[in-house]
Amino acid sequence: MNTHKTPTELWAMSAVDLAAGIAAGKFSSREATESALQRLDAVNHQINAVVEQTRDEALAAADRADQAVRRGDKTGVLNGVPITIKMNVDWTGHARNNAIREMQGNIADDDSPVTANLLKSGAVILGQTNTPAFCARSFTSNELYGYTLNPWDPEITPGGSSGGGSAAVAAGIGAIAHGNDLGGSVRQPAHCCGIVGLRSTPSRIPNYNPSVALDRPYVHQSTTSQGPMARSVADAYLGFRAMAQRDYRDPWWSPRLPEEDQAPFPCKVALFYADDEIEPEVRASLQRAAKMLEDAGCTIEDVAPPRYDEAWGLHQSLLQAERATGLLKNIATYGDTFLRTKFDFIGQWDLIEPIETRDDYIAKVAMRTTILREWMKFFETYPLILMPNMHMQALPRDFDQGDHAQVLRAIKACKPHHVTALLALPGLSVPTGMTNGIVDGVQLVANRMQDEFLFRAGAAIEARAGTFTPIDPRGAT
Repeated sequence: MNTHKTPTELWAMSAVDLAAGIAAGKFSSREATESALQRLDAVNHQINAVVEQTRDEALAAADRADQAVRRGDKTGVLNGVPITIKMNVDWTGHARNNAIREMQGNIADDDSPVTANLLKSGAVILGQTNTPAFCARSFTSNELYGYTLNPWDPEITPGGSSGGGSAAVAAGIGAIAHGNDLGGSVRQPAHCCGIVGLRSTPSRIPNYNPSVALDRPYVHQSTTSQGPMARSVADAYLGFRAMAQRDYRDPWWSPRLPEEDQAPFPCKVALFYADDEIEPEVRASLQRAAKMLEDAGCTIEDVAPPRYDEAWGLHQSLLQAERATGLLKNIATYGDTFLRTKFDFIGQWDLIEPIETRDDYIAKVAMRTTILREWMKFFETYPLILMPNMHMQALPRDFDQGDHAQVLRAIKACKPHHVTALLALPGLSVPTGMTNGIVDGVQLVANRMQDEFLFRAGAAIEARAGTFTPIDPRGAT
């Protein structure tokens, strides 16, 4: 086989180019995988992103991908492409411990749908990436695996809870990382590490973990989303295509909308600053992205979606009420010091309106639908909302471990993610530039089922802003 790329170049290539090159026989999946593993060896000890490595299985999977190409088989969209998956989804024969010390012996005996879909697509899994315990912080550290560091700056969080995946792909360990998002856990890590991350419409990518005996409560279940993180919009879209295949185990799985129901692009865009307290760098990033979208033919208007603050309060109340049915007890029993510090504060937080009765819970769930309907009407006029990922440009490491004022600021900084998650909307985090050595970015939000539309909008920004990674494609850190 004629190899046109050196191993150090292969790890830095895009998923799109790797898939095409492997399919065309320009290089092999084994070469690409060996290159990715060399990159892992070179940088993972510095950032601790991949905490369970699967080297032998990765090379075996690469050989199978190469054999399929030689036979002329019909292959999946990620055939032979090295990726990583998050620690909290089931993968047969591998750890499924949610970064909890007492659960480190848990081994999955079946694949989750997203894992199965990635394997079906021919992806080569290099390993499992780090998360906070119970995946319940915006900071990726735990007492089982330790800290994951941001490849740009170790004093800034890589985000959470998919911080291991965001750090890995930003540093060149795999072309795509898998993550999931209940309240920002794909978008916030992507933002922190200067890459692209999609929170898909819940159940566009099927959700389910066979190892979990009882399905999650209603609001958790209907807002949780799987999604890809990558160094470019095109790679994220390729990852989304692989992950979004049907799996009967998610009864709420939904296919792509017909083309005639896709929102048009360019379009009218609602520019929403979300909060008067956003940092100047965040405001500047939004204005820069607005100009990029305007250059792409969009019309920009400063306008707010309906009942934003009310939706955020609803998100906090509903999730806290459902956590009381199990998660809070598990945190008290198994949670590490990091997690207990955060949730001890939340338990004392008088800004959350408590839900104390069944009737109150039912009324608030109904109100969620009412607010979502008003947002859907808003999308009829403004198919795209341009808004922040966070109120702060960056969160210092362990910012949620300080005094109450600091913990509150850390939680409220992620308010734009919480609101859109409550409403089960898709959101795409896209980089827009750099300020003082930190990558700036924005969040693009669209109506339910408009995931493909978001990629078109994100590509318009990327075409003008470029991509941002802290890696030297020649192989240096």
